[in-house]
Amino acid sequence: MFDKLKLKFVLINMSLLTVVFISIFGTLYFMTNESMNRETNGSLNALMIDSHKPRPNTSNIMVDVDDNGNIIKKFISFNLNVNTNDLQNAINKILNNKKDSSKININQEPYVYLKKTSYTTTKIVFLNISYQENFKLSLLKIFISVGSISLIALLIISMYLTNKSIKPIKEVFEKQKQFIADASHELKTPLTIIKTNTSLVLSNPEDTVKNQRKWINYINLQTDRMSELVNEMLSLAKLDTEKNTLIFSSINISKIIESMILQFDAIIYENGIKLYTKIDNDIFITGDKESIKKLFSIIMDNAIKHTNNKGSIHVNLVLDKNTVKLSVKNTGNGISSEHIEKIFERFYRVDSSRVRETGGYGLGLSIAKSIVEQHKGNIYAKSTIDSDTTFFVEFPISF
Repeated sequence: MFDKLKLKFVLINMSLLTVVFISIFGTLYFMTNESMNRETNGSLNALMIDSHKPRPNTSNIMVDVDDNGNIIKKFISFNLNVNTNDLQNAINKILNNKKDSSKININQEPYVYLKKTSYTTTKIVFLNISYQENFKLSLLKIFISVGSISLIALLIISMYLTNKSIKPIKEVFEKQKQFIADASHELKTPLTIIKTNTSLVLSNPEDTVKNQRKWINYINLQTDRMSELVNEMLSLAKLDTEKNTLIFSSINISKIIESMILQFDAIIYENGIKLYTKIDNDIFITGDKESIKKLFSIIMDNAIKHTNNKGSIHVNLVLDKNTVKLSVKNTGNGISSEHIEKIFERFYRVDSSRVRETGGYGLGLSIAKSIVEQHKGNIYAKSTIDSDTTFFVEFPISF
């Protein structure tokens, strides 16, 4: 599909450029030709009026002939080699031609002539236009050569720019396809489990709910997981759409982070995790309060899930010049360098089996990245294997 689209773009561009080149070069050639024709006609008229006085920088012939077409007088420029027979043949053709001015070949050389008839004689002046014809031919060759080389160069440039323009569109399209495929796969698993357990419950219609509780709990668990997945997908879709406009205002990010940490106290305590915080007071940024809460919740939830037994989490929030820097560091297995750049991609998992156990779908960090980008910020991670992982978020104070 994209190959056809690229070909279509290139063909349209080259067609337009070809039309433009033909128009420009055609206009230049036409104007040059008209200018030379006017100059030639002016020289012919001057030769006719000046009565056998040669024009400078021209190769001309002037003759007077009688009623029978015989040459009475003639003048031939010194640089022309024209014999009388060839000249007489040309005169005979002109006299038999009703046109007073036209082109004619004498001894295979191109000339233009002007004829004027009086009572007893006919005056004919010839002007050699070999130079003009050669010049126009050379000009035409130059236009064709320059046009061809330019079109080839523009074809290469057009192909390069087309590939460069379509590349981000192709990447978005491929990601969208992958997103749909991954979402379908993620939904398929809980649906299969729900269907299987529903079949088990229906196969024993006389049994009590208490006895079927195990299968019902499985159904309930998978329903919750599907609900979580759908909500995360909707969040991503909402963040992706251009129509989505967050309500930005001046917010105290210090108080937001402090209040969010309190919400995680219980789960941190239950998991035996030590929490260390360093949060500067009253740091204000331009942002959306609910989005910042969701962002910190995702990062903090991710840190708790991947902190080792009796490990620790460090949360720092500082103001560095005009940039607010938030970091969340947790001890644990760490993330290898081959995965660290991909963890913000949708449905990406460093360890699929391990993440499935924690109930994640690989969408949280994608949502976090979208939130940060809408706030004109930057998010990235650094990790040391079998030691720790740190997520960094940087926000401008205002934008």
